[in-house]
Amino acid sequence: MRPTNKIVAILAGGKATRFEGQDKGAIRLEDERFIDIIHRRLSAQADEILISGTHDYDLGLKVIPDAKDAPGGPVGGLYSIWKELSSGELEGFFTVPVDGPNLPLNLTQRLYSQLSSTIAVDEKGRHPTYGWWRMTDLARLFDDINIQHSISLNKLADHMSAKDVHWTGENNFININRPEDLRIVKRD
Repeated sequence: MRPTNKIVAILAGGKATRFEGQDKGAIRLEDERFIDIIHRRLSAQADEILISGTHDYDLGLKVIPDAKDAPGGPVGGLYSIWKELSSGELEGFFTVPVDGPNLPLNLTQRLYSQLSSTIAVDEKGRHPTYGWWRMTDLARLFDDINIQHSISLNKLADHMSAKDVHWTGENNFININRPEDLRIVKRD
């Protein structure tokens, strides 16, 4: 079974301090913006793509900025998406980072679970920015924790007992954090 509406949010609201504050979505890899790479790779596996950030990069996508009461970091984006989408009957949503140009083309298919939220894992470890987040898990967690303080996505996933979904290899969830990463990234 698959979610009734596969919504994927691109996490694009970070400060990119290691890129001197440059907007990561606008950074180019092989003459293509990160946001365009991610959008293209998601298009065949999502019913709707959103951006967790401050603007839509001229893609015409819905933008969800961090809520005023959101915690810091990526959990703030997750909280804001959950808050924005919680009024409907939505089962959950997926997240991917804007700086992961090799995201798997079967990501939503593999991560989806009716039973729990899930996190992508490969030979390099856990990658919580690539996740399936069930609304019921998030509601229970955000009601129970003090969100005034920052919490890591890994810790949040642990609190909700998110299950790991394993991929082979170590190139699927490459994360471009520094300018030198651009020179050594291997595109699939």
